[in-house]
Amino acid sequence: MKPAAVLDIGSSKIVCLCGSFVNRDGITVHGVSVCPYNGYQVGSFSDHRSLQNAIVEAVSKAEQEARMRIREVAISVPAPFCKIVLTEATLPIGSRSKRVMAEDIDDVISLSLKKVKLNGYVLMHSTPVSFTVGGVVSSALPTGAKTEDLGALVSHMYVNEDFVRAMEQALSPLDIEVSMSVSSQLCAALAVIPEKERVRPAILIDVGYTHTDVSIVENAALTDIRSIDVGGKQLASDLAFGLDIPLETAEQVKRRFVFLQEPLSSTEIVRTPNGAKRVDHAAIELILEARAGELVSMIRAAIKEMGISPEASPVAYLTGGGIAMMKGGIDYLKRGLQLNIQRDTPW
Repeated sequence: MKPAAVLDIGSSKIVCLCGSFVNRDGITVHGVSVCPYNGYQVGSFSDHRSLQNAIVEAVSKAEQEARMRIREVAISVPAPFCKIVLTEATLPIGSRSKRVMAEDIDDVISLSLKKVKLNGYVLMHSTPVSFTVGGVVSSALPTGAKTEDLGALVSHMYVNEDFVRAMEQALSPLDIEVSMSVSSQLCAALAVIPEKERVRPAILIDVGYTHTDVSIVENAALTDIRSIDVGGKQLASDLAFGLDIPLETAEQVKRRFVFLQEPLSSTEIVRTPNGAKRVDHAAIELILEARAGELVSMIRAAIKEMGISPEASPVAYLTGGGIAMMKGGIDYLKRGLQLNIQRDTPW
């Protein structure tokens, strides 16, 4: 039961989770903490002090709750700090039986990695998208298959070096090492989208607080990703500006709003620290649907740019708290994107 810790770097909060493997059935969570911070924009942290303070607080609270000392953590890397490179490679099978061995799979992945030249990034993980054996493309591991050569399409996930340095600087005073870095979108895709639905390209739409990530997942790998600088915060900010109310109040108004539904009243009472004011519901609807409509257009453009056609009826999953937590939000996205979107937002 070796303890393990994960540090998830979100766009507005840091989550630290400490647990241990029980057996093949799963893990036991011993401690968890959530700490807000100033976040990041366009792949850059706006306030490193806020980041470091939030990481220290999140780790300390998780340790206290779990009653164990964290020595190393796995870092969940958000999409704006990641880069995907797809490469293909072909390896002659040199064994006398011409059958694929486990080491051949490792070798063809390594061979594909040699084709990548990328400055300013560090490799996180390499995941095969598909294998080619005897001219047949399949996602199944070809161990034991008889063939003259083995082909593979591999997804190589990289993390920005500046992100790695920021994590190491924040964790150094705590004497905690980074054991590994993983793509948060890959983890979410594998956790949220069932394996049988990843046989053909599937779409993961993650609408966060400050931005939205659209990912294409095939089998056990990400093959493309786009980050859009619009999320739940922008909806609340528009309300705050349009209604002349504090952002915190606007966030509450946003959460009460219901997409695609006639309101019970034509007006709404909005309570602010300076008193209450009556606002036309039509004004709230106009503001929110304008920004939500813009987000839908940007998601649609990203999906088209990544080569996925809605006519192919791809499976799509929605996660994150930016719009998934708003009433009617998923139905609004379904209508706007013309996709059958499933919602699955783990805790």
